[in-house]
Amino acid sequence: MKVIIPLREIGYEPRKFEIKIPPEEIDYSGEYEVLGEYEITLTVQKTDVGHKIRVEGKVPMRFVCSRCLDRFDRDFYFSDENILRKGVEEVERLGDLDVETWVIDKDEVDVIPIIRDIFIVSLPINPICSEDCLGI
Repeated sequence: MKVIIPLREIGYEPRKFEIKIPPEEIDYSGEYEVLGEYEITLTVQKTDVGHKIRVEGKVPMRFVCSRCLDRFDRDFYFSDENILRKGVEEVERLGDLDVETWVIDKDEVDVIPIIRDIFIVSLPINPICSEDCLGI
């Protein structure tokens, strides 16, 4: 599955896209279980250096509590902003200074890889079932 955003049609006024993505399309095989669809809101707008894309997502998940080791289900929320820039020369000039920049070579972008990366980086390292969990 690809979710293509036509950047040439997006100006300086922010444009929102609401999408639902089946779990198998994100290609996550980590230690937590995705229980349903990803609900994603994308906000895209042109800037002087490219396009700014804001990803806000929600997905039902099953975690293992790092204190008591019980499984628990919870909606997981994630979000981040990135810049889409056209051209490899720009990336070579920036080097590692700008890690939130995605390089594109067309006037459109498949946002699935961006959503996947933001989701994975946002996952909790030590989830807990509740603030008052006493552990094992």
